[in-house]
Amino acid sequence: MNIIGLGQCGCNVAKCFEKYPQYDVYYINTEKQKSKNFFHIPKQKSHEEHEKNCPDLSKFFKKIKDDVLFVLGGSGAISGACLRILEYIKHCNISIVYIKPEMALLSSVGTLHERVVYNILQEYARSGAIKEILLFSNFQLEDIIPNVTILNRFERINEIITSSAHMINVFNNTKPILSTGTEFSQIARISTIGSYDLEGDIENLYFPLDNVREKCYYYAIPKKQLEKDTELLKTITEKSKEKSENGNIKVSYSIHSSEYDHAYCYVLAKSSQIQK
Repeated sequence: MNIIGLGQCGCNVAKCFEKYPQYDVYYINTEKQKSKNFFHIPKQKSHEEHEKNCPDLSKFFKKIKDDVLFVLGGSGAISGACLRILEYIKHCNISIVYIKPEMALLSSVGTLHERVVYNILQEYARSGAIKEILLFSNFQLEDIIPNVTILNRFERINEIITSSAHMINVFNNTKPILSTGTEFSQIARISTIGSYDLEGDIENLYFPLDNVREKCYYYAIPKKQLEKDTELLKTITEKSKEKSENGNIKVSYSIHSSEYDHAYCYVLAKSSQIQK
């Protein structure tokens, strides 16, 4: 899979994927950096000028094919170039990771940039122009992650975004021990990821997704527990029924064997509704 980071926020998250061997990482930014596969875009005065003056990236992307995870935040001026950049990789299977900033901390110009990009990319997803958009909220994540300080907050947030997106990719490309099927409808393309504690029945989505219509729970269970826990499947099935909210949400699950000594679970939640 290819990872493309746009802007400082997108590049910071994309860089976290370098520790995994499955990914080829590309960077696009106005600030120069010493990284392989880096493309420098000259800084423009406005959002509109970044769109108008977006350079030709066809040579930069000449080796890119198949799956792409395009990572960005929308408040920076460079995000104005995102639709032009996406045109160069439209032959690929594109998913977008969108990091929503804390809106109260943005300037009036940054707020305007963010609203435009945030809404346009969701419309892109709904139209089927891209596979899906995965939404993450800095505010929501900061509230969930323990031991966050002023100095480590973005490092911790970026790590959660990266590791969760990576694990969903791993689960989707690994044969499960048992699965109810993880196919989603074609209209539910606005998504987020979350964590779920089966024992405590605690679920934390990484974005406050409205009008959730589908969920898939990806369980990673230690091999010993799979061999000895006679109540596990019953518990997962019962919790899945509860999570369906009387049939209003389509719930599926996928159970995988894990080498870790404790069970963990990620949830992928999907909606067809544009988020506010």
